[in-house]
Amino acid sequence: MKNIFKDLEKKKVLIAISYALFSIFLVGNFIFFISKTSTSSFVPSVFFSEGYDNEPIANVGTFITDADENVESSIISFLNDLYDTRNESFTTGNVEELYKFYDTSQTFSCYSLNHEFKRIAYLRDWANERDVTFKNIESIPKIKALKIKDNTYNLTLSEEYKFDYIYNNVPEKVNSFGVSLIHTLELKEFGKSFIVTKDYYQDCFEGGLEGYNFNLTEKNIPLTKFKTYNLNFNIDDSTEYSGIYNRKAAVDYANKYSGVSLSTNLNNTYNSNYYTYVAGSGNSTNFISQCLADNIEGGGLSQDKDWSYKYTVSKGVMASDTWVNSEKLLDYLLSSNKAFVSFSGTFDEILKNMSSSNDKIKIGDLIMYKYGDYIEHSAIITGFDNFGYPLVNSNSIDKYKIPFDLGWKNSSCEFYVVSLR
Repeated sequence: MKNIFKDLEKKKVLIAISYALFSIFLVGNFIFFISKTSTSSFVPSVFFSEGYDNEPIANVGTFITDADENVESSIISFLNDLYDTRNESFTTGNVEELYKFYDTSQTFSCYSLNHEFKRIAYLRDWANERDVTFKNIESIPKIKALKIKDNTYNLTLSEEYKFDYIYNNVPEKVNSFGVSLIHTLELKEFGKSFIVTKDYYQDCFEGGLEGYNFNLTEKNIPLTKFKTYNLNFNIDDSTEYSGIYNRKAAVDYANKYSGVSLSTNLNNTYNSNYYTYVAGSGNSTNFISQCLADNIEGGGLSQDKDWSYKYTVSKGVMASDTWVNSEKLLDYLLSSNKAFVSFSGTFDEILKNMSSSNDKIKIGDLIMYKYGDYIEHSAIITGFDNFGYPLVNSNSIDKYKIPFDLGWKNSSCEFYVVSLR
């Protein structure tokens, strides 16, 4: 060994290489962990974070939360103007008035505006293919935290939407759904008002935006999809209690803790008896497991050693992989014979299969979403609109009675309708 390390410089090099390899090992394992739920039997809550006010967001830093009320009022006024204009663009396709809210000389601001154009295009195409018209869209901004430096304002902001839509052949019946988004927003002073320089958020429409491109010279966003689907869903809206799974209670739970105040007309939050998971695939499967299993307010589906959420003084919260991971929850429900897959495939394939099947979609059943090789999201069916379209609730991006495929690219996503026994 003395001969090997005779040269001091060689020794230093070897030590440096060892530290570097060890650091790479640690970073690699950390990245692997946060990108995928642990394969161990239980996932300790210490590896996850509770979101701000029970919202599924990570800690975004220290903010000045007692900022001057006049500043906050001015910001809210600006955002109301921006969102009203954007929401009008959803219904008309005209985007001329949106440019004034963004600094198109800056890359980040252009990115944010371009993203809004994509959302407008996608929602209008989605509606056109289903012979749907959005009659009114409104959103309410609420400042969660604010940091001010010079003439720059960094905000954590919630934006809660309410969408009202009709089927064109039944215009008197209005359907509504809600979504809550969390923005990381940067504004700068511009004259006597503000201008958006950055706006990042996890978008409820993200999965459907692929293929839309704009150069920010557009005045109107044209429709590009004209296929009209023959919507014919096999549904059963009864909530008869089987003695094993209480569908009505599960749906009531999903509505109460959806995170969208539209569902209760209150400042809706998550159930504080459970942790909010923000790593891996987020809180969606944790929320679905709660809906199914909570024996006080939820569906009361029995837990066991393979699927459980528990708390002990010594270890804190311990959730099984099957409780927090969509793919593993599906495997568990099927292998335990608590559920079966009644329909699966792309949106087109599901519609086709329903036309020749006696199986029905029921309130309290689940929808799971597969992109590529992985099931990455789960939701619970909480109702049907007047055309029988299945509506779902979910967390991570908080959704209340939203059409189940809205925000998912039909040709890329496979839907699994999971029927509880």
